[in-house]
Amino acid sequence: MLLQVYLQVLAFAAFVTGCFFLSYGIDISFEDLEITHFIYLLFPFITTFPELTVFVYGLFSGRAGTEVATGAVLGEPFIVMTAGLFAYKLWIKRPLKTDSGSDASLITFVLASALFFISYYVFRYASALMIVLFIAYMYVTQKAFKKEKYQSIRKKPLAYTAAGLVLLSITGKYVVDSTVYLAQLLNAQPSLISFLIIPLISSAPEIAAPFVFSKRKEKEQIASLIAELPLTMSIYPGVLMLLGSLSVPFPIVLGIAITVLQSFIVMFEEKAGKNLTLFSSILFLVLFIIALKL
Repeated sequence: MLLQVYLQVLAFAAFVTGCFFLSYGIDISFEDLEITHFIYLLFPFITTFPELTVFVYGLFSGRAGTEVATGAVLGEPFIVMTAGLFAYKLWIKRPLKTDSGSDASLITFVLASALFFISYYVFRYASALMIVLFIAYMYVTQKAFKKEKYQSIRKKPLAYTAAGLVLLSITGKYVVDSTVYLAQLLNAQPSLISFLIIPLISSAPEIAAPFVFSKRKEKEQIASLIAELPLTMSIYPGVLMLLGSLSVPFPIVLGIAITVLQSFIVMFEEKAGKNLTLFSSILFLVLFIIALKL
């Protein structure tokens, strides 16, 4: 029993290390290049690999595992846009300066969230539109990506990213199993546990990226934080609903609604010229925890 606990702690430590290596290797490899459009187009597929491993292992781990997969993918935007954004705002200490890329990412996330609610409460197969929306977003994003040049990329540091992918592939199953065990211990739904705990770990690439990218332009720092939102709110839940295996407790629905509201605040902050998200991030977190207890 004690050995199992040690192995689970070790697996989580390896999972966290793998999450950090993902973005660190890319930053070192592209350190002399502007990578704004790369961050919006390809970076999300790398930084959401932790969620992908939990998602895949969860789907093949029975009903409880599917609940873990559900909570992990839906909790990622919530954690990034509350805890992650709060940490970033404490660092820069001023209002955000968004650009067309960040606005497009946030608007796509909002539209995907609207389709999610329609699909979940009205017509399940409308979830196919979530996938179509993401494909359209990728099409627009890749047109801007083609304008960037990457001849001077350093390939050796990408070994960090490769090591991160390997670590996550190995440890993803242990994270799912540990989350199910913790849910049983706390007598709680696995989806609720994974909604908060796994994203706090798996969102390490997104939360750490602005700090890893501290020497880069602010638009790249913001991009690294929010670029994954369209992916996590379209493809993963869309697939789950098409499979007919998605069950979402009310607190998670509330978390999604909070993230949508936070997205509007982010887009409005520059126009307002006030540090709105510094306060809204912590306020939303507190309100969610109170709602969770109730």
